[in-house]
Amino acid sequence: MTIAANRWDWGGTAALVLLVILSRAGSGALAAGRHTAVDVPGRCQTIVRDYLQRAPLMRRSDDRIARLLDERHYRQADAALRDAVSHYPDAWAAYTLGNLYAAGLGVPRSAENAFRWYLWSAERGDRFAQQQVANAYLDGEGVERNAAAAAYWFRIGIAPFQLARMYSSLSETYAKGQLVPVNRGKAAYYRNEALSELRSLAREPNAEAAYYLGLAYDKGQGVPRNRARAAGYLCRAASLQYAPAVTAIRHLRESSE
Repeated sequence: MTIAANRWDWGGTAALVLLVILSRAGSGALAAGRHTAVDVPGRCQTIVRDYLQRAPLMRRSDDRIARLLDERHYRQADAALRDAVSHYPDAWAAYTLGNLYAAGLGVPRSAENAFRWYLWSAERGDRFAQQQVANAYLDGEGVERNAAAAAYWFRIGIAPFQLARMYSSLSETYAKGQLVPVNRGKAAYYRNEALSELRSLAREPNAEAAYYLGLAYDKGQGVPRNRARAAGYLCRAASLQYAPAVTAIRHLRESSE
């Protein structure tokens, strides 16, 4: 089992995949004209400000915990992780606590406690924790077996990436006529299916889906440009501690001034 993943490694691959989906098929949805001013709601500005204040503290805390884990000082790591979740909305720390309980490292092995921490993290948007919660419901590990709950969490934790790859491939295939005749209608259909799924996911604790939709509305890629709606989706992602969304919100404000 991987005890800790690097929460600060913000790869752009998935975002690029989504932008491919939204920009294919000659949708003609890119709005012409100059940028218009965007009023980022006060609540969103507060979320961004709070994130920027907490992020350096959380990163230092997480780096220290990662070192403790690398050195196999699991009891000390357990104490540091608990301190982190008591001070910050640190979904990574809670997910890592779940891993410690699942493996019995520095703490008594407990499927129930592992599930409790995985769920705490999953509800705050950690994709890896969401997959662990889904597995727990599927297998009845630490919680009563529940197929419907397993499906829900699998969908949130896995679907955006799988859908992005699948729809990107299909949309590009029909848009470029690769192996099949060019079919703009089918390319647009698969693009719209992706958007529909992502809108549904963005209502759940899924920061990536909200972030990708925010980018789409900001650039007018696959949808009519709507920078107010972009700000709303990006704010949703930022509230789930998704760093790229914070950067995008700041860029959205600066570019509209």
